[in-house]
Amino acid sequence: MRISVTLLQYDHGIIRQVMDVISELFRSNRTERHVGEFKEAMVFLERFLDRFHHEKEERFLFKAAAVECPKVSESLVKLEKEHALAREIMGNVLRALDEGKLPDAERETRRLVDLMTVHISEEENMVFPVIENSLQPETDAEVHAQYERFTEREFGKDYYQASEAFANEIQDRLLGPGFFKGIV
Repeated sequence: MRISVTLLQYDHGIIRQVMDVISELFRSNRTERHVGEFKEAMVFLERFLDRFHHEKEERFLFKAAAVECPKVSESLVKLEKEHALAREIMGNVLRALDEGKLPDAERETRRLVDLMTVHISEEENMVFPVIENSLQPETDAEVHAQYERFTEREFGKDYYQASEAFANEIQDRLLGPGFFKGIV
């Protein structure tokens, strides 16, 4: 097990949780009543998904993996292109929300959820296993140290706790406490 990969998988859990909340909001046709919370969730995703999670992947893990795990080089290029597309889509969503174009924001968010669902699955099922088997423990430790410095410098040392708290709070606020527990 490599800590640098495990932390990214933890990020994926937070990302999935917020995307699931938004998806349920759409499914239940309650978006118009909760535009503020929808925007709040999208602002969170823009920061957590793009400026935090994708940044850690691109600046630290993917660079190390490109050297030590050449089997995934092509996949890493594809994943970075998907990061750029996700960034563009999130910009479209936030712009549409600012302009009061809720149907456009919903459409673009569905694109984001579809993209990120496949993207995360590819990372976790195809790319991360190769990295875990090939990345040297010393490299893993250095990537982890880079994550820690980056997180503290750019987001604060309690960013994980704040992000998890936000995901739980927006879920409880929009769907009610324990909503997904009853579905599983």
